[in-house]
Formats: sequence, C-alpha cells, structure tokens
Amino acid sequence: MPNKNYLKGRRKEYRVAKDLRMLGWDVLRTAGSHGFCDLIALKHEIKRIRFIQCKPDNFSKLKIARLNQKYKYLNNMWDINFEVF
Repeated sequence: MPNKNYLKGRRKEYRVAKDLRMLGWDVLRTAGSHGFCDLIALKHEIKRIRFIQCKPDNFSKLKIARLNQKYKYLNNMWDINFEVF
C-alpha cells in the first residue's frame, strides 16, 4: 500500500484536475514521472498550456517562490507541435 503522503498528494492532484476540467480544461496527470509538473492542462479556445505542480497546503511560501523562480523560464517561451509516431 502506498504511503500516506503519496495518497494525500494524489488526492490533491485529482481534485485540482477535476476543478480544471469543470472549467473546460483538458488535463493530463503525469503520475510517477517525478518531473517538474504533476498536471498538464490545455485549453484550445485560448491556446494555453499550463504546467501545474501540486504541493501540500502547508508548503512554505518561500519554497513556492523558489519553484516559481526556477521554472519561470517556461512561461511564454515554447512553440508546441503535436506529433504521432
């Protein structure tokens, strides 16, 4: 059985994904990737892609600021193409 922290984090990811879907976003969960984001949300009407990292509610504001600083280079930078192989 997975540990409590994993289960708590997964619940938050599912909750955030559900909320985004209710707002019209397509959402992908990157389960087990250990990457920089937990969710990828797309909304074709506004041509926007969001990389979302879910953290515990008690995660410090300083750590959030550090993550935002580390990954701010992703904002407004990419030309995205969809391909099938």
